Parts: sequence; C-alpha cells; structure tokens
Amino acid sequence: MPVTTLKSAQKFEDKGHAEVEFVGFRYTGDASMKADLDIRERAGYNGPAKFQQGQVYLALLPTYLDPNHVENANMGVHALEARNDFEVIYDAKRLAEALLERNYLPPEVFYEGFDRYKRKKLFEKLSLDDHGRVFGKDDEEPYRDGLRAIAGIERDEAAEVSQQRTDEYIQRFSRSQAADIVRTLQAPATDPPFEPSDHTIDELEAKLETDDDEKWDDETLEVLYVAEQNGDDRAGARNAIEDVLGDSVETDSVIDLETAGLTDMAEFLTRFEPDVVETTVAEVTGEE
Repeated sequence: MPVTTLKSAQKFEDKGHAEVEFVGFRYTGDASMKADLDIRERAGYNGPAKFQQGQVYLALLPTYLDPNHVENANMGVHALEARNDFEVIYDAKRLAEALLERNYLPPEVFYEGFDRYKRKKLFEKLSLDDHGRVFGKDDEEPYRDGLRAIAGIERDEAAEVSQQRTDEYIQRFSRSQAADIVRTLQAPATDPPFEPSDHTIDELEAKLETDDDEKWDDETLEVLYVAEQNGDDRAGARNAIEDVLGDSVETDSVIDLETAGLTDMAEFLTRFEPDVVETTVAEVTGEE
C-alpha cells in the first residue's frame, strides 16, 4: 500500500498555490472491485485505478488549489468528496489503523532512501515520532508502537509471535516442502472406520444414521470429516457429516493444498506448537 502523489501537487504547494495533505480514501460502493480512471484524473491519485471495496488507499492529495494559478482547481479531495461511492479519511487514528491493518510500512516513507516530502507529510499528519530510517523488519517496531498509540490499539504480542513464525516458515520452506509438512500435520491421528470416498453421498448418509444408543462419537466423526476433506472433498459428504456432528465440527481444521499458497500454509503451521512443527519437519524432510 504505497503512499502516492503527483509531482505537480508538490510543485504547486512549493509555490504557495496549493495545500497538500496526507489522507486515505476507500471505495464504499456495492461492487467488490471498482475500476475508475476518473479518480486518477480528477483526484490526482497516482496509483492503480482499481479499488477494492473497503480497502483504504493512502495518498498526498490537494485539499486546496488556488484557482488564480491552477487551471483545474477542483482536482484533489474535492473530486472524491463529490462522489457518493468514496469516503475520504482525514482522521489520524483511522489512518494509523489502516497502516497497521495492512501490516506494511511504505518503504518510500520509512525505509532507507525514503521520499522526504512524503515522509514529512505523513509524520506531520500523524504526529509520529521520528526514530530514524528503517533498514529491516526489526527497525519497524518503534514506528509500529507509535502507530498503535495513535490508533489506540494495544500491542498483541501473541499475534506478533505468530507473524514472526509465519515469516520464518515462508523464508525456510518451499511451497512443496510446506505442503508435505501440512499434509502430515493435518492427517488424522487414527484411521477412519471406513473411507467416506468409497461411498456415494446417499450411502454415507445411510451409514451415519444410527439408533440413539448406537451414535457415532464426535472423535470418529471428525476423523471421517478430515478423511473426506483430504480425499474427494465433496460438499454433500461434508454436509452429511456436519449434520450429525452439529456444532462440534471444526470445518477449518485442514486447508486445500491444491489451492493454498505458501503464505496460507505457513500461517496454518502457526496453529501448532513450534516443537510439534519441528518434529514433523524432521520426519518429512530429514532436517535436524
């Protein structure tokens, strides 16, 4: 999520013909994604012209343009405010929240080689303390603490540890290695009483029907559920098992390894204790 601006906006401000402010804006319309070149041309936004619903985009936009010196004095936040499908965000608290939610500090503002103009505008708007330039992830923490203070968000150490583990696994494993590790971890500890994929959905429903005194226990049903997910993964079969299990089933207990990316798999690994993951890694890869 870069902070974008037009060079002309900075040029006009340097001459005293404009006021430029660090703001956020988001698409609030009905579509999941909005492609709109008009935002770029009329608002002075220099980023991609596609906007995801609800996502906050950050920019330095003119809040005032002197009509005596600027031909298109209506360019800037005015163009966004005139729309009923976009919201402009000026509040420092919400802007800090947006930066934290994306888990991303714009390099052009924080990292070595930063843009001085963008950095000055963002720091002024948020009243963010300057802790020097950032060279790596470890240097980001003072700024993240500052953003949390502005946003009124307490530090979530558990989430930070989870993110650190995710980053470590992404760096450490290839996608195929991660898939082998996840596949081993999400395999049921015990074999299912029968293979659900060997039965049609009607046959499965019939096998699951029992008298009150012969009910399937939850553990066995969960093993069947995971076996189906790891096998044919038929929606009807999963629904049949869910109907018997009720609220006990954990439908997110496994992930689809065919469609999951490396990040998804790395995040999945953080559900397990580190020593459990390391034992599985040694088993799968032979890594000590």
